[in-house]
Amino acid sequence: MSTWIVILVIAAGTYAFRSVAFALVGTRGLPGWTDRPLALVAPAAISALVATMVFTDHGVPMVPGLPETVALAATFVVVRRTGNVAAGMVCGFPVLWVLSAVGL
Repeated sequence: MSTWIVILVIAAGTYAFRSVAFALVGTRGLPGWTDRPLALVAPAAISALVATMVFTDHGVPMVPGLPETVALAATFVVVRRTGNVAAGMVCGFPVLWVLSAVGL
C-alpha cells in the first residue's frame, strides 16, 4: 500500500508543478527572446526519437539497414521540400514497409 501512496504523492506533485507553470505563463505569456529556441523544441524531440529508433537496437548502437536508410532519406527530402513533418511520415513509412516486405 505504501508504494501506491508514493506514486499518488509524486503524481500530485508533478500535476501541481505543471499547473502552476501553465497558470503563470498563461496569464502573461513568454518573453519574445524565447520564441526562437522554443520553435526548435519539436524538431529536436522528433530527431532524437527517430535517431534512437534508427541507430540503436535495444540500446546497442547499430548501423541501419537499407530499408531504414532509404526511408529516412525519402522522409528527409519530403520534409525539406514541403516543410511538413506529417507529409514526410506519410512518404517515409510506406517506403520502409515496402522495402522491408520485399526483403531488402
